[in-house]
Amino acid sequence: MTCTQTAFTGATGARPITAWSRRLVRDLEARAPAAGAVERNRLYPVLDGAKVALGLGTPALETLKHLIGFTRPDDWQEGRTPLAWPSNYTLAERAGVTESAIKARLRQLRALGLVAAHDSAHGRRTGRRDATGAITSAYGLDLSPLRIRFAELAALAEAQTAQSRLFKEGRLAIARTRRLVGQVLAQAADLRLTGAHWLALQDAIDAIAEQAAAARSARDSHAYQAALDRLPALERRIGETIDAWMFEPENNGSGSKTAPVIQLQTKPSSTKPVNCLRESSPDPVGPARSATSCAASPSGSVFKARPADLLAMFPSAAMYVASTRPGWPDLHAAAARLRHDLGVRTGTWVDAVERLGRDGAAIAMFITAERQARGDIRVTTGAYFAGMLAKARVDQLDLPRSLWGFRSAGEGVQ
Repeated sequence: MTCTQTAFTGATGARPITAWSRRLVRDLEARAPAAGAVERNRLYPVLDGAKVALGLGTPALETLKHLIGFTRPDDWQEGRTPLAWPSNYTLAERAGVTESAIKARLRQLRALGLVAAHDSAHGRRTGRRDATGAITSAYGLDLSPLRIRFAELAALAEAQTAQSRLFKEGRLAIARTRRLVGQVLAQAADLRLTGAHWLALQDAIDAIAEQAAAARSARDSHAYQAALDRLPALERRIGETIDAWMFEPENNGSGSKTAPVIQLQTKPSSTKPVNCLRESSPDPVGPARSATSCAASPSGSVFKARPADLLAMFPSAAMYVASTRPGWPDLHAAAARLRHDLGVRTGTWVDAVERLGRDGAAIAMFITAERQARGDIRVTTGAYFAGMLAKARVDQLDLPRSLWGFRSAGEGVQ
């Protein structure tokens, strides 16, 4: 014999009984004896932390907090029953919504097992307290599930807090590595270094970021941590790539020593390569040019110094040079690295190289770094360097005079 189950039509006007509601009741009854007292004010942060894990919407959470507010702290002590009996109209007025919206919120709270209905015969909510404030008779919304499930809710909130912290710290770690990759690629482009190994760094950080984003969308902490665990290896790879391709013996601040072709940089619209010999370059290597080569001084000042002398004058830049016998290529490379750390834009740096030459641009960068280290710069270092370039455009930048000032009295560009 086959039995057909039909839907309950609610002809009595009472709330329908479902398998899910009975399961919740049985579970709460089984856990009730172990439930102790709960501090009412602790419920608010716990519910805030557990709402994502519970699937609790913000509107329903708002109404649940309102219901908690209708109780008294003593209602949450052991042996008491926290009941609230505000009407739907009262709850709607407090939330600024319709009564239909309140009914929908209460349905969600009941479905999640956060409140239970304690209905009267006529369906109205009502209650009385004695002289001590204890509830003597009440019908309405029973908040006992919150006390019974408090340990569970607190654990969910703690786990959610830990996950949120993981996601926040992970975003910072990925952003830091992405910035490092961007810095390396910009510097490689500035030094006219090319190759698939540079672009592979960008592909690697993009892959890690995509894996982390997918894990975060799925709220999967383990997968997110797995993505973050790939960052140290990528940072080691970045360092190895820099050591192998940016500062290898065959490279200097202007590119490859042996490359027979370079690209004109002073006219971006030009695409014709120019054949040149290193011996004919304005930036040769070795003792053939050991003194400074600055732009013409508006004041007629002349300043000549070897790279080692300049590094002695600018200790902030000296940290970026490893060679014990530095040459101008070492200073150019140090200036290129400094401009990234100081936050000078690539376009500003390229303009400085075109306007001042590589020597002058490097000296201007060293002056900026030293000013920043001394705390003399009141604006950003990028703005200060851009200001020096603006002076150069109107022939007011006097680098030789500034160098004399740093050597004699510790004063630089005014």
